[in-house]
Amino acid sequence: MQESSTNPARRGRPPRSAEEVDANRARIVAAARDLFAAEGYDGVSMRKVAARANCLPSTLYTLFPNKRQLLHHLWEGIFADLVAAMEQSHATSAPAERLTALCLTNIDFWLERPEDYRAIFLVEDRVQDSDAPYFVENVLALRLVAILQDAVVEAQQRGEIGPGDPEAVRDALLCGIQGVAYNLIAIPEFRWGDPERLKRTTVEALVRGLR
Repeated sequence: MQESSTNPARRGRPPRSAEEVDANRARIVAAARDLFAAEGYDGVSMRKVAARANCLPSTLYTLFPNKRQLLHHLWEGIFADLVAAMEQSHATSAPAERLTALCLTNIDFWLERPEDYRAIFLVEDRVQDSDAPYFVENVLALRLVAILQDAVVEAQQRGEIGPGDPEAVRDALLCGIQGVAYNLIAIPEFRWGDPERLKRTTVEALVRGLR
């Protein structure tokens, strides 16, 4: 009588589905954002993130080999949303109002997402070796500044603002709008008054000063 062969039962956990991997990644990124925003870079460990995300450290390290990669993944997601908002603003605003609209869009984005702001601008980007790039060299960060610089060049060509180095003008605008976002988010106890009036007054003053 011929013996029937049977396959041995597979041991261990079955492989995770793509949906499970995506859900784990989203939960980890959300936990990391909250921790980085509250405790800064040094206050966050991979074990803290795993505990907050309710996952095994091994699962976390499989998706993100180290803390800086996790941080940059978080930043990339936020900047992708910001770039999309800026591109939409650029496409829908009237040419004469485009520079002002882009500045206000940038401020509004951060005011609507204060924890994202804290997780980016209140956390230092720590380079771990001399060959590793800073996040400011990321394609999304470069795209963001390019959108604003293009609007500066367009405004100069139309004679709406004076001539000058477009990069210097762009940087001055970035410093101004970042200042509004920072003060409203990080120093809420000060009596800033109506946020809508503050941001519009600041942006309009910046743009008028460029004329």
